Amino acid sequence: MTIFIGENDCGKTSILKALEFFFNDEKISLDMFHKLGEKIEKKSEIELIFKVDPEKSKEIPKDYIINNEFTLKKIFTLNDQNKIEQENLLKKYVFMKKELNEIQGLKAPELRTLYEEFKFGKYTNAEDARKAITDFVGVNFNRLDKSQNWCKIKWNQVSEFLPLFEYYGSSDYKDPQKLIENTLSSVYRTFFFNKDEEGNEVIKEELESKKNEIKKELDRKIEEELKTKVKNIIGKVETIAGDYNIDFAAGFRLSNIIVDFGTGSRSINNIGEGSKKRLFLAIMEWDKEIRYREGHKRVIRGYDEPDSSLHYNAQKEIYYTLEKISENEEAKVQPIICTHSISMIDRAPARNINHLVHENGVSTVEYLTGNDDSDIKEFLDKVSEISGIKNSSIFFERCFLIVEGPTEYNALPILYNKCHDRSLSEEGVILLNIEGNGSWKNFLKLLVRNKSKATLMLLDIDTKELLRNNLIIYPLFLGKWYNSIRHGNHPLEF
Repeated sequence: MTIFIGENDCGKTSILKALEFFFNDEKISLDMFHKLGEKIEKKSEIELIFKVDPEKSKEIPKDYIINNEFTLKKIFTLNDQNKIEQENLLKKYVFMKKELNEIQGLKAPELRTLYEEFKFGKYTNAEDARKAITDFVGVNFNRLDKSQNWCKIKWNQVSEFLPLFEYYGSSDYKDPQKLIENTLSSVYRTFFFNKDEEGNEVIKEELESKKNEIKKELDRKIEEELKTKVKNIIGKVETIAGDYNIDFAAGFRLSNIIVDFGTGSRSINNIGEGSKKRLFLAIMEWDKEIRYREGHKRVIRGYDEPDSSLHYNAQKEIYYTLEKISENEEAKVQPIICTHSISMIDRAPARNINHLVHENGVSTVEYLTGNDDSDIKEFLDKVSEISGIKNSSIFFERCFLIVEGPTEYNALPILYNKCHDRSLSEEGVILLNIEGNGSWKNFLKLLVRNKSKATLMLLDIDTKELLRNNLIIYPLFLGKWYNSIRHGNHPLEF
């Protein structure tokens, strides 16, 4: 589970929309090109890198995987006529011998030349030669000379290897029918696909032969009928071919859901908003069970503010439902959540949270570093259990003031209020007493790595050596602060 947090208009929804444009191969509109002041960017790129286990992803061609990564990019360009041009690029291995990069497109004379060059024996026909060359490349892939390059591709060359992406905008939670349709679509797909030993979708054999039959008939229509008509008008045309994307499973549509709450049957779209939200939670539970049983294709789900307008308990329920889905490997669903809900943020593992910060027209993503440190990773998993520390505090508050005893812990709020007529919490200051807290070392490690400019420590002198030996950091001693306060000065500004 991945969670994005941040202020309004910082770019959370943009991330989900970019994923939707990418996975679903959707066109972008003119107003989606970034504009900073009066300048419009002429190019917009979306690049995704997928971690791949080659042993479990054998259906992906070897030349598509570089260092166990499968990298795709979509480039949208605004030309001088304000028309949007799109390119799909794949980072792949390219053989130095260029014919090996286009084996399926080689004509019979080219195949024969290549076949004889590799000395495979007596040439019989083009299809046998094509298979022999393809098999040779597969066996000798690692030994053949090649380089890494971005190559233009058609989307249907790679889309079959990708997970599905489903986007739920803030208004979709008022439409439970959409979620039901997506769930039933996954069941519908099982009538067209089987699973191989690695759990990947493979079209059923009888449908594969039907698909090939359809392609042949379409090719015949183009070659024998369309080509003749075209050549009568444009004599220099030699060939015309079709590029088809035949997906038997794409035809399912759900027209309506009828529900009866005891007062007569009616459309699910005509029930109250409160009922819709509660129904949405129930549907999500049902969806999880269906996907677990049916073993469908992997799904990435983008939830944009699923907590919107929900009361506190409903926010908790929807978080725990999404958490269960993300933890169920058999369900194959990865949730990506954009939220403002403090209730959801404080329940999520801190290492799953990404904070979007928007400055001067540009958004950047911040997250807590230290996951490479086993101590910090363990701490992050338990951070919400530690008194006084919450995820929302770590990401949103302005300052952490650390003390090591009850005297300072009780006195500082009173002293600060006396000086500034405001409380520490009003100023965004989190006061932490590390005395007796077994996790203090890892918490200080976390703050030093992530909040060093917003962390102050008021510690006894005998703590200096302990900190130096354990953390190699130097505490900030604020003894003069007491004197300043005592004399009526207000030097400390957070």
